[in-house]
Amino acid sequence: MTAPTEPFSIRRLAPPDAAVLATLRRRALESAPLAFSSSPLDDRAASLDFLRGILAASDQAVFGAFADGLVGMVGIYRDPHAKAVHRCEIWGLFVQAEHRRLGIARALVAEAIAFARSLAGVTHVYVGATDAAAAAMALYEQLGFALWGVDAASLRVDGRLVAEHHMVLALGSYA
Repeated sequence: MTAPTEPFSIRRLAPPDAAVLATLRRRALESAPLAFSSSPLDDRAASLDFLRGILAASDQAVFGAFADGLVGMVGIYRDPHAKAVHRCEIWGLFVQAEHRRLGIARALVAEAIAFARSLAGVTHVYVGATDAAAAAMALYEQLGFALWGVDAASLRVDGRLVAEHHMVLALGSYA
């Protein structure tokens, strides 16, 4: 990876960041409707109370990239079901267009993976990316994620079917 041409920092977001996160999330959903299963009309994360809950939880995290404000985000959560607590899921990766190709998405996903590794018993990290997010799919592949399935009709946006590619990263020991 080449060094970014402008400085940025990554940090875990906290409940006071809910409003700025909601703004970036809305921008993501509006600018890339084929890349996200949520829409601005049905996004639970539009609720600041909902976001504050996510940001305060110990079994999930949202990481933000800052360069003259919040310019990128990625979320990760641990599956709460007893038979699936070994799994984490990455969601909502987005970097504003004017800040892409600087290594921000890679740094965000690396933080999410590090968070998963910090949770006792987590052995796998899952992610999905639609056909409209080819750069995200390529990044996940570069980071070691392997394709395990494709849902050919995952989303329908304005009558267009969009496929979602499901990927997994094994973190190591399954003990």
